[in-house]
Amino acid sequence: EGIPESHVMLWPGSGGPLVSTVAAFCSPTKGLVTADPTFESAWRTADYLKAPIAKAPQAPGAGHDVKAMLAANPNAGLYYICTPNNPTGTVTPLADIEWLLANKPKDSVLLVDEAYIHFSEAPSAAKLVAGRKDLVVMRTFSKLFGMAGVRLGLTFADPELQKRIMLFGPTAGGLSITAMACGNAVYPEAALIKARREEMIANREETIAWLTKKGIDVQTGSQANMFMMDWKKPAKEMQAAMLATPEKVQIGRNWPIWPTVSRVTVGSAEDMAKFRAAVEKVYTA
Repeated sequence: EGIPESHVMLWPGSGGPLVSTVAAFCSPTKGLVTADPTFESAWRTADYLKAPIAKAPQAPGAGHDVKAMLAANPNAGLYYICTPNNPTGTVTPLADIEWLLANKPKDSVLLVDEAYIHFSEAPSAAKLVAGRKDLVVMRTFSKLFGMAGVRLGLTFADPELQKRIMLFGPTAGGLSITAMACGNAVYPEAALIKARREEMIANREETIAWLTKKGIDVQTGSQANMFMMDWKKPAKEMQAAMLATPEKVQIGRNWPIWPTVSRVTVGSAEDMAKFRAAVEKVYTA
């Protein structure tokens, strides 16, 4: 990414730095702003800190509405952008991230969570870190690399910001030698990244086309290993029904803002064939 070594910090996964960044920059007087729906970990941490939480609704198939995020709390401590977003898989354009950086309060921080960036060919916000003391970009090896249990993550940020985040959680001192070895082995594998991305896209698009043909509404725009499908009935009931099929398919959760919509993770071709078989058994228009 062309980022100086001084601006790169290793972590045991990216869940820790996400929580630590919220803890470092939010308080009862400095709130958190996110999209809705998005990854909930930041909400839980802010709630624990008694920091105000503002959520800007995200349109189906779109990236974060950064202008709505700023309007939701023009004096927040932290603005959180997950891109590609969990659960929608949609990307927030780099131009929108740059707009938020230019218009947010000077004393606030922007956290860009790129946990799923390797599934997409969208440009990274990492190049924006240089010369800034108000931007943290986060990565993990747990997604496309398939190393969730190994626990290896990164933050890109100015060293002064890194020091503030480090006060709240274990950084490189918490890494195992196994994580270090695996990270060194896998990160140069550009061809493997491309092959895994293409395999996932083929499986995702095949399944989305099948669901659409069946008359099930699938939100467009995902650039990650997930998509959102609208059952038009309570998603929690459909999640239980899918698990009860002979295929025993466990699909993702739903978010309160969209109670009839489920997050579906894209697995192997065999996984998705089982998913389609389970849907065939439980879904009636």
